[in-house]
Amino acid sequence: MSEMLMDFGKMFGRRKQKAPLSPLTMTPFEEILGINMRNALIAKYNPRIAIERARDKVAAKVALEAAGIACTGTVAVIDDHQKLNAFKPTRDMPDSWAIKPARGSQGDGILLAVRREGDVWYKGSGTPLTEQDVMHHIQKVVDGGFSGDTASEDAALIEPLIIADPTLADLVPEGLPDLRVICLHDEPLMAMLRLPTNESDGKANLHQRAIGAGISLETGRIIRALVLGEPITHHPDTGAKLIGYEVPGWDRVLELASKCGPAIGLGYSGSDIVLDKNEGPLIIEVNAHPGIEIQNICQLGLKAQMAAVGEDFR
Repeated sequence: MSEMLMDFGKMFGRRKQKAPLSPLTMTPFEEILGINMRNALIAKYNPRIAIERARDKVAAKVALEAAGIACTGTVAVIDDHQKLNAFKPTRDMPDSWAIKPARGSQGDGILLAVRREGDVWYKGSGTPLTEQDVMHHIQKVVDGGFSGDTASEDAALIEPLIIADPTLADLVPEGLPDLRVICLHDEPLMAMLRLPTNESDGKANLHQRAIGAGISLETGRIIRALVLGEPITHHPDTGAKLIGYEVPGWDRVLELASKCGPAIGLGYSGSDIVLDKNEGPLIIEVNAHPGIEIQNICQLGLKAQMAAVGEDFR
């Protein structure tokens, strides 16, 4: 295990090292960030008000845009029944769009339309969506049906549908790939690309058999890719080669990710980024409780990466 971690440490590189790992000598096991230590870091660096701001997609977008950070666009925000009653999808919505609960999580409650014919929209699967279907879904969002907590109401965030950068779109059979970049303050620590598969139903969800691909911070290239823990070199559906693929606009990706935590008030954050065909890298969400599975994808320890940028674990 020691040799394996050493090899991947060389391959991925550590960006802008500010300090030695630590005055303490870390074993390979000690380089790994466990869930208890992650929770301690969140308690240390993420104030409750900032966590709530990050969780609310509308509030987070307001904070990010105020800081000049490029985000996905906004068609409408419907946060009460008065706005809901005044809203008319056939008049107010574009041909392709995404509806997201402001306080939803893990993709729950997200509805996508990829095209429109007359007064009917169609999902990627070809399922039609009438104006009544759309209104029913928005009402369920506003009523808190996807908020995941005891909140009685939520807000429906309606955005233009992202069109993936062509080089990324060529890798996957359908769906929208995204990037997750973990940062401590303004320092990117680790990054992965999440690629949909047929088995993941076009969603970039690792637990539903999407691909997790570790990316070198220094080069922006994929070094390692896995599906449910099994290493792969090519996409199982498209046959596209993954290892060595270079993410477009990588420097811009890291620049955006480094600004997100400070803009929202988080010291430890996970930024989710999409690569739009026309706009380039855009922030879709900032997570105040980023998971630790990324360490298995990248085969690196987050604790060691934090120590490399100055965090003292003594």
